Amino acid sequence: MQVELRLLASMRRRLPEKDSAGGVSVFDLSDGATCRELLEKVNIGGCSTLVVLVNGRYAAPERELLNGDVVSVFPPIAGG
Repeated sequence: MQVELRLLASMRRRLPEKDSAGGVSVFDLSDGATCRELLEKVNIGGCSTLVVLVNGRYAAPERELLNGDVVSVFPPIAGG
């Protein structure tokens, strides 16, 4: 299956160089792959400290992905 990964803000540098400017890359994954497995492909650990969305909705690292899903990831934002 194919899944689109969008890394935002400082996370973009984790994508393959050819995709880092646009912040979007497409990955081939086996059926039943999870958000955590996708993030491990780009050497991102500690999913619990990141904001992960699948198709625009918050997702746990264990969420199984489906063909065509769009996964967006960005660091937590603090403000005051």
